[in-house]
Amino acid sequence: MKYTLLFVCFIALFSSNVIGQTQLRQKNFNLSNGLAIEGYDPVSYFKGKPEKGSANYSFIYEGVAYHFVNSMNLTAFKQNPSGYEPQYGGWCAYAMGNTGEKVEVDPET
Repeated sequence: MKYTLLFVCFIALFSSNVIGQTQLRQKNFNLSNGLAIEGYDPVSYFKGKPEKGSANYSFIYEGVAYHFVNSMNLTAFKQNPSGYEPQYGGWCAYAMGNTGEKVEVDPET
C-alpha cells in the first residue's frame, strides 16, 4: 500500500511538472491559434524555401503544433525536433538579439 501511494504521488508530481513546462513553452512561442510559425513547415526552411504545411501532416512537440508539407518532412522533424524548431520561439531573431523585444516574424523573409 505504501509503495502504491508513493508511486501515485510520484506520477502526480511528474505530470504537473510536464504540464507546467508545456504551458511555459506555449507562452514563450509565437503561436497562431496554437500553431507554430503560422503553419509553415519548419523542415522546408532547410530545403531552400519556406512552404506552408498541411493539417494532414501535423505533429505536436512538447505542446507546440507544427504542420508539414509531406510525410518525409514530418519524419525528419520527429527524428530531430531541436534541429528544426525555430529559435527564440519563432519570434524575430533580430529584435530578440538587439532589444530583447518579441516582434512578429514574416516566415517568407
